[in-house]
Amino acid sequence: MELVFLSSSDLHGYILPTDYQSRQDCNAPFGLSRVSSVIKREQETYGKNNVVITDSGDFLQGSPLASFAQSTKNIEQVKEFLSLYNAIDYDARCLGNHDFNYGLDYLNDCINNSRAPFVNDNVLDEKTGQPAFGKDYLIVNKNGIRVGLIGATTKKVPSWEPAEHVAGLRFASAFAQTKYYAQILRPQVDVLAVIYHGGFEADPESGMQTEPATGENEGYRMLTEIPEIDVFLTGHQHKKMSAVVNNTAVVQPGYRGEAVGKVVLEIDEQTKKIISKKALLIDTAEATPDSEIINLSTDLNKNTQKWLDQPIAKLSQSAPIEDANKARIEGSPFINLLQQMQLYFTGADVSATAVMSETAKGFKQEVTMRDILLNYPYSNLLCKVKVLGSELRAIVEHSLSFLKKDDQGKIGFAPEYQDLLFNFDVFYPIDYEADLGREVGQRLSKFELKGKAIEPEKSYYLAVNNYRAMGGGFYPCYSQDKIEETLDKDYVQMFQEFLTQANIPLDPRKNYKFY
Repeated sequence: MELVFLSSSDLHGYILPTDYQSRQDCNAPFGLSRVSSVIKREQETYGKNNVVITDSGDFLQGSPLASFAQSTKNIEQVKEFLSLYNAIDYDARCLGNHDFNYGLDYLNDCINNSRAPFVNDNVLDEKTGQPAFGKDYLIVNKNGIRVGLIGATTKKVPSWEPAEHVAGLRFASAFAQTKYYAQILRPQVDVLAVIYHGGFEADPESGMQTEPATGENEGYRMLTEIPEIDVFLTGHQHKKMSAVVNNTAVVQPGYRGEAVGKVVLEIDEQTKKIISKKALLIDTAEATPDSEIINLSTDLNKNTQKWLDQPIAKLSQSAPIEDANKARIEGSPFINLLQQMQLYFTGADVSATAVMSETAKGFKQEVTMRDILLNYPYSNLLCKVKVLGSELRAIVEHSLSFLKKDDQGKIGFAPEYQDLLFNFDVFYPIDYEADLGREVGQRLSKFELKGKAIEPEKSYYLAVNNYRAMGGGFYPCYSQDKIEETLDKDYVQMFQEFLTQANIPLDPRKNYKFY
């Protein structure tokens, strides 16, 4: 017999096939409505009782629809949003780091109104040491096969969230907790699956380290040191991957519902032993959006569109982005505007930011809520960080490691960073230049602030979002003890206030150069 696992992850509130760039666009190759159609089709093919459906987290934050649902502070609106996920026959879910973005009250409301159970072995109540949400594991029966489900999330959540969003919680190592529960659960089940909102710190097949071992991603260690795992359903890194490694079937289905992870186990009906394992991805682009999801979301989507089109401010001149990568490499007035805003609220010496979206278009003269959310989709907070000049240099040099120059002299981004460009920061108002022919870490050829060289032993204040201030993106020199202030406004609130009250002229100059 065949037992099939179907896995979604990192949906980020993208329900309909749209990224909300415009009211008319509703044919994007992703979204829960397409995921739902794939799942229903697979259930028909294999039979519902032969299919296990899971989600690996990050479902509450990210899309304008999700932002609107949360912004209303109305539990009925939140229930309407959750009903879209509840329309899918999930057997189990785990939490992602972005599911903590709106605070514990909102998270608990969402868990309490979700039909599917949550599995969670490593987000613990600080006092009791027990799972703070959901159950540490589940056993479900599928056509006589006992399936164990363990859930975990990246332990780095407290590094990226305000203290009140993780108050009373302890985030243990996903590896340590999963190893512990795998040994308990393995003797009780025929198949053991782990749902993990985390990815891989090393290439799953070669073992080559791909990032510093900070504990953010412990997937490679789990894959190689917990032999009890049959099926490994991962997320967080937004990668599309499928493989069978170390006799474990592994999938990660990308971002926003662009794919569904599929694992097929052939099982001996008599002995219940696994005969073979297969892992693959089903792209959702060709799936017709599920009419049930479309109909359920009609009112919520209509209200979201109305909310997005509300005017926020009128600028003296536009600040467009023609192309995200061109803006990153050459600079743009919109990036300067964002940097000016961060300096306005912090009084810092220097600001650092990234182009957060590949589809960012910047601002026209009239700015709407849609413009703000499409250009800055993350629920970050702004921090003021104190660093030495030598540390600021190391931070800038890290960002320069993303860049490469080809044989024709064209500047672009190294292939390993193509899916991580939200981590490529640029800096303002410092004047800096980088020679990409030099060795990584030694590329800065000019590094000045207000016409003076930045001094290695002098302290400077840096305005940067809280994700980066805690080392997100594997930047050096950031740490919690360097954070002197965290503002209690999110970026939507700051944009609204800055654009309507600050009255600061837009700076069109290009303050950095790569060659």
